[in-house]
Amino acid sequence: MRIRRYAVPVIVSLAAVVLAGGVVAAGFDWSTRSEELPDALREAQPVQVADIPSADGLAARGVFAQLTATGLLCISDAPLDDPQTGGGGCNPADDPLGGEPLSASLSYEGGPAIRTVRDARLIGLASTDVASVRVLMSDGSSRTVKLRRWTDAPRPLQAYGFRLRKSDLKKGIGPVAVIAFGANGTEVGRQTTGIG
Repeated sequence: MRIRRYAVPVIVSLAAVVLAGGVVAAGFDWSTRSEELPDALREAQPVQVADIPSADGLAARGVFAQLTATGLLCISDAPLDDPQTGGGGCNPADDPLGGEPLSASLSYEGGPAIRTVRDARLIGLASTDVASVRVLMSDGSSRTVKLRRWTDAPRPLQAYGFRLRKSDLKKGIGPVAVIAFGANGTEVGRQTTGIG
């Protein structure tokens, strides 16, 4: 299986993309000390902060966080047995959400059409003020995302990992946005994917 990974620096929303195989990140600043990042990531121990359960014959994966010596907090979507091979993004550890209530990173294999994507996953972080997260799909339906409190985070955070259903992908249904809701059910933040 060939996996292509792309990193797109965006602070507020995911860049528009046609599913072609890669990683697109939102709320992550990829430009900060980019020349030092590879070495810093090799030295930082990955810690699993959320799960991406196995489904549709695909292996479970994890959402891993790394706090680097350069002051960055990075999260990635990676195989459980090889956490340093994943893709994701980084932000300064003192502002890991880039001023937003949540961040989102979409990774996938396959494409270019949604119907030919073999596996697609969303990962991200959310503030503790976020009560729930849902993925808005291109057919108008939504999917619930399980939040997991990250107790060892440098500041109070929640993490999530979500695998899109193969049945949705085969029908050409893709993720349009990741939406955060407060305790009263009001939308408090949104990261769009550019799909749909």
